[in-house]
Amino acid sequence: MSYRLTEWYEVPPDRKLNVTDAGILDALQRDGRLSYAEIGATVGMSGPSAHERVKKLEARGIIRGYMASVDPVSVGLGVLAFMWVTQAPGTIADDLAGDFATIPEVEACHRIAGEGDYLLKIRASDTGDLERLVRIVQGTRHVYRTETDVVFSTPFERRPLPTRPTEKPPRSDPATEA
Repeated sequence: MSYRLTEWYEVPPDRKLNVTDAGILDALQRDGRLSYAEIGATVGMSGPSAHERVKKLEARGIIRGYMASVDPVSVGLGVLAFMWVTQAPGTIADDLAGDFATIPEVEACHRIAGEGDYLLKIRASDTGDLERLVRIVQGTRHVYRTETDVVFSTPFERRPLPTRPTEKPPRSDPATEA
């Protein structure tokens, strides 16, 4: 049997996943409230064994936490926008992520390559509130230019990550294969 290089992710040794770990992650991403017995049944092991595996995944930093998925409209944040932020020339050594983190309506901040330097995911109550937030970001130190895209609808988001195993199965010895 041969393996193509593209079939496996290059991951640090402490982050490698076997088939069981990948199954546990898949189950928990779909329903973070599953009992250990339910997780175990999904991957073919006992509840206590599943509990031990989950704790190891947490300790390794692969499972980073658990949280409720809240409907933004229900909490008054029905407008979603993405803002491309370009940092002022000569200031690229200054990280602006901490500045953006002080704005509660900035749901996510990504450092990017391309036209801009950051991509912000912003939630607002209405377009007037979005304008206020745009002005706050534009007034942030070292922000040179922004461009904002407003989302009309979101067919899907927060999909479970693909959790295929990253541990390579043992290679067979071609000399012993007939």
